[in-house]
Amino acid sequence: METFGAVVIALLLLLIPAILVSGALGWAYVRSAPLRAANAVQAGRDERART
Repeated sequence: METFGAVVIALLLLLIPAILVSGALGWAYVRSAPLRAANAVQAGRDERART
């Protein structure tokens, strides 16, 4: 039973950096939304100008 507890604790400790990294990536994705929107608008203008 002690081994099981140690494994659970080790897995929880490995999960903490994964949560932090996914949170940072999500934050960066949300923060770049205006830039993505501006790029989409510009791409649409360029496409209309080409045709």
